[in-house]
Amino acid sequence: MKAWRPIAIAALAFAAAGPLFAPRLLAFPYSEQIGADRIWATAPISRPALASVLADANHRVAASPLAQGAEGRDIYLTDGGWRWLWLANSARDSFALTRPMGEAVVVNRTDLATATVANPAGGNRTRTLPAIIAHEKCHGMLRRHFGLTVDFLKPQWLREGYCDHVAGESTLDDAEAARLLAERRSHPALPYYLGRRKVEAGLLANGNNVDRLFDEAR
Repeated sequence: MKAWRPIAIAALAFAAAGPLFAPRLLAFPYSEQIGADRIWATAPISRPALASVLADANHRVAASPLAQGAEGRDIYLTDGGWRWLWLANSARDSFALTRPMGEAVVVNRTDLATATVANPAGGNRTRTLPAIIAHEKCHGMLRRHFGLTVDFLKPQWLREGYCDHVAGESTLDDAEAARLLAERRSHPALPYYLGRRKVEAGLLANGNNVDRLFDEAR
């Protein structure tokens, strides 16, 4: 093999995988620092609108006993285009995701003016941007508090249900979930909704003890 080939292969591998660890390598054209959060975006940023969104999101996060300080993150607001597809990979049908390496939050199609996130692959549903950011920050809080193995050792309903509890909303509302259950129909978001309700019942019963909730969950 010629001497330059290993170098070329390594360079190509870095070019492909690098953005997964440092999404800003995908040349997000706009950026703002607000408090402990650094935001990168594909569209111009209204600083007042962004400040309002982050204040709301961080207020939700602060209500969790797992929160430490400002819980600052690098947050990437995409237009649902090629940057999202590259960074989301197998999770492209979601509203957002958090990368465990560095806990960067990557958000699907974002409309800062209306403070919403759209998920075209999920029936073009929308959720509020503050709730999505709070949900994703919560995943990082869980990994810090319980260790990285929490993603593998604890059930999805518990992890996603607790993050939706912190967010204060789920993809499905009460009426939609009740209708699906009555009709015995499945829906990708239904386990998340039911997980949130189970989490909230457990916390109510145990005095809001998150450690106990996770210790006893099966």
